[in-house]
Amino acid sequence: MEKVKIKKDSKVLFIGDSITDPKFNFRMMKDIKGRNIYASQLKKRLKAYSKNIKVDIKGIASNRTYHVYDRLTKDCINLKPDVIIMLIGVNDAWENYVPEDYPPLLRPIEPHTREIYRRIKTELPNTQILYLMPFMIDAVEEKFPFHEKLDEYREILKNIALEHGALVLDMQKVFNEAQKTTAPKELAIDGIHPTNLGHKVMADAVFEKIELC
Repeated sequence: MEKVKIKKDSKVLFIGDSITDPKFNFRMMKDIKGRNIYASQLKKRLKAYSKNIKVDIKGIASNRTYHVYDRLTKDCINLKPDVIIMLIGVNDAWENYVPEDYPPLLRPIEPHTREIYRRIKTELPNTQILYLMPFMIDAVEEKFPFHEKLDEYREILKNIALEHGALVLDMQKVFNEAQKTTAPKELAIDGIHPTNLGHKVMADAVFEKIELC
């Protein structure tokens, strides 16, 4: 199994949308019960391994891929991470799924995603990337049809990540397996934002993709 390697003095960056946003999850704790996000859980594990590991968490609620592209210099390149763990894409798919609720999608996902990887590979050539594919948990029946649109975006995102040498973790498969033994509502009340338990499932899966050196 391929893994990203984290040394005792590595710089690790988590970047993405609301699922990686500590402030959003703290603010929404009553509704989604996901205060202890996967990135914070992993930060605790990494710091237990070595206090010299530096961890930055740069998740912003409602971000799409083009938002990460826009803030890539400040929230990624300038931090010079050795490892990037990125989860982005679900909001791009959702915007396309319910366009009546959002402004027209004028900034398509593919060119911005390619440019994110191009810049990282050009400006941070030794940086490892672990891309977490977006997912939906089957807790809300009305959202079940979203799977079809999300799968289209997941395929695009996976292919671009692999083309650029990133390691990919399919979080949908992880949660499909978890839902065999755990009720979906216990993993994500709204189907999108994991609960504390859902975040633990994520953290465990991501940790399996990490080799501590």
